[in-house]
Amino acid sequence: MSRVIIEVKDVVTQFGNNVVHDKVNLSVNEGEIFGLLGGSGSGKSVLLKEMIMLIPPTSGEITVLGQNLSSLSLEQEQTLRTRWGVLFQSGALFSSLSVAENIGVALREYTNLEEDLIEDLISLKIDLVGLPSRAATLYPAQLSGGMKKRVALARALAMEPKLLFLD
Repeated sequence: MSRVIIEVKDVVTQFGNNVVHDKVNLSVNEGEIFGLLGGSGSGKSVLLKEMIMLIPPTSGEITVLGQNLSSLSLEQEQTLRTRWGVLFQSGALFSSLSVAENIGVALREYTNLEEDLIEDLISLKIDLVGLPSRAATLYPAQLSGGMKKRVALARALAMEPKLLFLD
């Protein structure tokens, strides 16, 4: 039997008088690929931002990887964030960092890995997403739209996440 890794219960999201979600419920089991479909402005990205703790829901409860998001300390939030990767619509790459530096941000920030191992992991992720190794030294402004998406995916996968969010 699969374990539930995301559970959304009675989530209401409201911005002023605009109700975006009205008692949304869903669950995602381990190993599942789950997609949200809807028109532009229907709240898909808003729900994702609630699940990754960028914004809180107006009411309701969200549990991710067994953790109720509304009851976490700042330290627990930080630890939980290291267990998932996020690929945003725009890629959200740091424009002043190279491809390799963008991919290595979380590895350098949240691990105690030796620099040689971090460099090897960065190279592995670049290869994994189908980019040429020479792309490591390029900056986001030098990349095509597709290459930016691949770099953002490599960065989302850098920490070997248990869960991957794609916006």
